[in-house]
Amino acid sequence: MEINMEKAQPYTFDLGHMLCTDPNPLPSLKSATSEEKEAALTSVARDCAQALINQLLTTCPITRNTEDGALQITLPGPSYHLPREKPVPKEKEKSKWDKFAEKKGIRPKQRDGKMAYDEATGEWKPKYGYKGKDDGKEWLVEVEEEKPEKEDAGGKGLKSRKGNPREVRGGPERREKKMKSRKGK
Repeated sequence: MEINMEKAQPYTFDLGHMLCTDPNPLPSLKSATSEEKEAALTSVARDCAQALINQLLTTCPITRNTEDGALQITLPGPSYHLPREKPVPKEKEKSKWDKFAEKKGIRPKQRDGKMAYDEATGEWKPKYGYKGKDDGKEWLVEVEEEKPEKEDAGGKGLKSRKGNPREVRGGPERREKKMKSRKGK
């Protein structure tokens, strides 16, 4: 079903962008009602869309996809250059350090060792610090009533590991040796 439309100036096409431009002026719609304006604009848009579809079907190669049997039209490259909103950014000039580092082969420090995967939550968390990976220690330890009060309720604490700071390392034998050596002087 091919429809040929006669226009004073022919349409221009950019098939890469699927663009059809109509250089002909729109009909005068100053005294028309809103329904007449809508009908006229719909007619112009329909004519443009039909011309674009006709152009695509006549000039572009049509192939059939082997997987699902769908038809595909291969579009040519775009011919109309779309303008940018902003100019192309200029390349930054390298600092003295960047030039020196490139010359000497110095690379930036790797920062990938600070995160660890927490399998319980399924997320990457810092290995330590704020919101760090949970080490599994309980934050609250209940005191059993059978244990004496002097024993550390939370297990072996710092004092039990290091011992009494007033005690001489090496036990009572070493203490006796020290005392004898002091008496001899």
